[in-house]
Amino acid sequence: MSVETPATVTDQLADEESPRGRGRRLKITIVTLVLLLVAALAAMGAVLGWGGPDKDSDSGASAPGATAQVQRTTLEERKSVDGKLGYGGGGSVVSGAEGVVTWLPKGGKVIDPGGKLYEVDGKPVSLLRGDKPAFRTLAVGDKGEDVRQFEQALSELGYGGFTVDNEYTELTAYAVKRWQKQVGLPQSGEVDPANVWFASGSVRVSGKDVKVGERTSPSAPVMSTTSGDRGVDVPLKVEDRELVSKGDQVDVELPGGGKATGTVTSVGSVAKEEQSDDGNPDGGGGDTVIDVVIKLDDVPKGQFFDQAPVKVALVSDSVEDVLAVPVGALTALPGGGYGVSVVDKNGGVKDVEVETGMFADGQVEISGDGIKEGTEVVVPE
Repeated sequence: MSVETPATVTDQLADEESPRGRGRRLKITIVTLVLLLVAALAAMGAVLGWGGPDKDSDSGASAPGATAQVQRTTLEERKSVDGKLGYGGGGSVVSGAEGVVTWLPKGGKVIDPGGKLYEVDGKPVSLLRGDKPAFRTLAVGDKGEDVRQFEQALSELGYGGFTVDNEYTELTAYAVKRWQKQVGLPQSGEVDPANVWFASGSVRVSGKDVKVGERTSPSAPVMSTTSGDRGVDVPLKVEDRELVSKGDQVDVELPGGGKATGTVTSVGSVAKEEQSDDGNPDGGGGDTVIDVVIKLDDVPKGQFFDQAPVKVALVSDSVEDVLAVPVGALTALPGGGYGVSVVDKNGGVKDVEVETGMFADGQVEISGDGIKEGTEVVVPE
């Protein structure tokens, strides 16, 4: 091992301070700067994507994102028409006796057969199921269709022991006494027409013509009623008659954006001029319409409107057993027309030209080479 003497170190320092030494240090410095610059450019390229693979070179190399499968389904085009939400079957209840009204139900209350409609002099008037009004006192020995109607109604309430027929027997009278005890009437075994009111089903109190404490008399109005079923009335234009038939299922858009389904219960056969909101004809120039009634299958909670405008969706056209995808899966091809991006089993993506058919409910009917049920297509987000 050699030991540098002070003289040797001095010679090296002198050599570095010489022009040749300064040149060597300058070369080292330049090389260092170049290497730093190359490193910086490489880092910038990584950030900006310089030098990466061409994004269009292999679309199957990256994940396709959101996808959907081609489905075999039925598509339906719908036409929206105006309707009015309410209660059907309007009617009026009239008094059958002279006396003071001692009880009335609240407005909007739905009363089922067997329930109490109102009271006069403390005696209840019961709602019974039937199509004909009571017109005479029924007692043992009476015969007729009104006897059969009453016995049928009494049987539906759970009272038995008699035969439902046209004859009022002792067995009928015995069942009547049990019913009278239950509702709070004198147990006479006879049926006073002032104590019963017949209707085809449940009724809803839509208005009252008297107040508790006021006197009433036979045939005086007591209250107005509707059926207990929510429904929609549609004044349908005559030219749209072919869009609806009795028994059709329809969708109804309720106030506030709620949805309900309904069944068409009747389609009018008499054309008339559309009426204004006050119930009078528009005075000329209005549409010719027919009345369509829809019974709602179910009404979402919170829909308490007695009357309100609604929209009813009627099927105007449909296609069955077709292949369909979300409309968002369609892409416009450079040469015109439409295509979809099909995802293969390896995750690659290939654009396939397709023919489009019906557009409905956010879906579109398609057909094309390789398009079949279950084919996976890209749906851009």
